[in-house]
Amino acid sequence: MTTTVNDYPASTRRPLKRLTSPRSSFWISFVLFFLVIGSWSVANPMMASPDEPAHAVKAAATVRGEFAADESAYNPGRGVFAVPQLFTDVWALPCFAFKAKELANCSPTLTGDLGAPSESVSHVARYNPLYYAIIGIPSLFPISTFTLVAMRLVGALLVALLAAFACRTIAELRRPGWPMVGFAAAVTPMTIFIASAMTPQGPEIFGAMATAIILLALVFEPDPDLLRRRLWRLVVVSGFFVLARGLSPVYLVLIVLLVLLVAPKFGVVKDLIMNRRAWLPLAVCVAVSLAAVIYILTAGSLALGVVYPDPNLTAPTVVQAMLSKTDYYVEQLLGVFGWGEVHLPLVAQLVIGGAVMVVAVIGFAIARLRGRLVLLGLVLLIVALPIGVQLASFKESGLIWQGKYILPLAVMVPLIAGFLAERYPMPAFLGRRVVPVVVPLLALAQIVAFVINLHRYINGANGPWTHLVRGAWHPGTDVWVATVIELVGWLALACYAVYAFHLRAQDRALPDRIERHA
Repeated sequence: MTTTVNDYPASTRRPLKRLTSPRSSFWISFVLFFLVIGSWSVANPMMASPDEPAHAVKAAATVRGEFAADESAYNPGRGVFAVPQLFTDVWALPCFAFKAKELANCSPTLTGDLGAPSESVSHVARYNPLYYAIIGIPSLFPISTFTLVAMRLVGALLVALLAAFACRTIAELRRPGWPMVGFAAAVTPMTIFIASAMTPQGPEIFGAMATAIILLALVFEPDPDLLRRRLWRLVVVSGFFVLARGLSPVYLVLIVLLVLLVAPKFGVVKDLIMNRRAWLPLAVCVAVSLAAVIYILTAGSLALGVVYPDPNLTAPTVVQAMLSKTDYYVEQLLGVFGWGEVHLPLVAQLVIGGAVMVVAVIGFAIARLRGRLVLLGLVLLIVALPIGVQLASFKESGLIWQGKYILPLAVMVPLIAGFLAERYPMPAFLGRRVVPVVVPLLALAQIVAFVINLHRYINGANGPWTHLVRGAWHPGTDVWVATVIELVGWLALACYAVYAFHLRAQDRALPDRIERHA
């Protein structure tokens, strides 16, 4: 007896298959990620992210062709740019920085001719200009206070593009379940907050995630039909990643090494390198990476524009201080917003941290020895690398490390573990039960993070939840509109991910059912 797919009820076939195709996954995730990131961009007070004024000034200068600042009166890396008046005034906006009880309405109203020629200082004067040339475009149009919001939204579009490339790569996998959970766990509220602000850390973090996912897909599920598409996608995401900040090339090298070490078969890597179809995109990746390194060395972009030297610091005290701050650094990976004064509730931290642990533990438990050693080595590297970087600069800079700086490497833990978990045999029911539970919980934690952050600026960190305090701050957009967009965006992302996984699980199970009934 011969049985075909069409012999089964419609419930066993793949409804709305086009909606969950890789191409649809790209566009749907692009729109939804832009909505959830853009809601933060619009609702958050201007300059509510550390160093955002400096990045805004750099962007306005770069897009006007001013690539070098006058550093004569400052430390290397910090200098004066000729920019419109708006970008001089931005330094007065973050009056609430470091003050959890200070409402955002302390920011002065910007008036006058905001487009008039002026000068402003930035301590990121030597950073790579690519990101700033993109987000600075809105400042070329008539200047107003909305210019700052538009610059944030352009950055949100760029990050949403990188996230969509990651989602499409996962959607192309034959077994996307655990990689999907790993990606969902890697996208912590902290990464969304960073992506919503004017800072090159947004494309650095999401570029790192997309780069890692594409590389892992190449070695875990090699597919000749997808090879060129994946590699040219890699050119785009790794380019934005490696050109973002001074440490980005180091992170890229480490990610490549980790993927090589965790690859199931080294022969796959050899075949990739020997494949002529891969030579051109790989050569472009190498060329862009070398260009990033050359720029860093020639421009001196590792120079610290702002330093806080402490003569009492020694190498042993630096190590001790950083190890004692490990819990805070981990919290910064999950969600510490504003200028470090807005914290996620403990329950939300446990949900996000628990999701990372679930993926990491399962991936570690069922992986072979090499995979386990890579995961252990990665965790040690996440602890040791910041200490090494700080030891190299503490005499000049003081103790300035923040946990978010290691995010491009930290996100590799759930990503690698997700691919390991899907690679090796395991009970199928476990994946089918984890995805529908973990992904919606992570979406709920994202919504909580948005509300907690917004409440801090409207009523203050310790303000009431049932009514507005006197003089409460109001965002530039309707608070309920922004909240609803955030809510709907995350619920839509969660539902779409769970539904797509359900259909893919049906695809894998259907041949088995056909064979049993034949």
